Amino acid sequence: MTVKPSKIYDFVVPANGPYLLMVAGDYFKILASTGALNVKADWGELSGLIAGQGLEGSPFQRLYFTDVSGGSNTVKLFIGDEKFIDGMSGTVNVGTGSVSVSSGNIAVTSTVQPLAALDNQQKTVTNASTQLLAAKAGRKYLLVQNRDAAAAVYLAFGVAATVAAGVRIVPGGSFELVGTCTAQAIFAIGDVASQSNVVTVEG
Repeated sequence: MTVKPSKIYDFVVPANGPYLLMVAGDYFKILASTGALNVKADWGELSGLIAGQGLEGSPFQRLYFTDVSGGSNTVKLFIGDEKFIDGMSGTVNVGTGSVSVSSGNIAVTSTVQPLAALDNQQKTVTNASTQLLAAKAGRKYLLVQNRDAAAAVYLAFGVAATVAAGVRIVPGGSFELVGTCTAQAIFAIGDVASQSNVVTVEG
């Protein structure tokens, strides 16, 4: 197989205007640009591309660029063979913040939740609504498991539980919340007078 040369091209696309790059390849990526671009080739057209975007495994003989930013667009473009490996290097800061993309560089900051200590308890549910778990600010995880072989359990959040309006946990089933989790008190009611085969896990 013939490998096409890999090369970086620097050029300027006029505001709202076209630019034709006569070069063949199987892979292109916009390394940097001062605005969005439309890119057209034998395979069709891609609209509104910005730095960091491109296409692989789609051979072309030429690339036709059109500026859609309304300003003079300075572009740095990589063109290579489809087998080229796009390696990234740099520093990732993990904390509280945002994601920003500028001139081909990506700065990532985020919020990572620490692992929560889990509290595992056995509960008894009756045929009258009772509080299964107290309200808990910052709750990150909730699991209610109905280990009974025959009786169902019904859950409610912040209000008394009823069989008619509760979230039903079938015998042997479970209810789980991960990530987006209520801080409200959890109430439960069963369809038998008393059953002690309910397990709760929260963190």
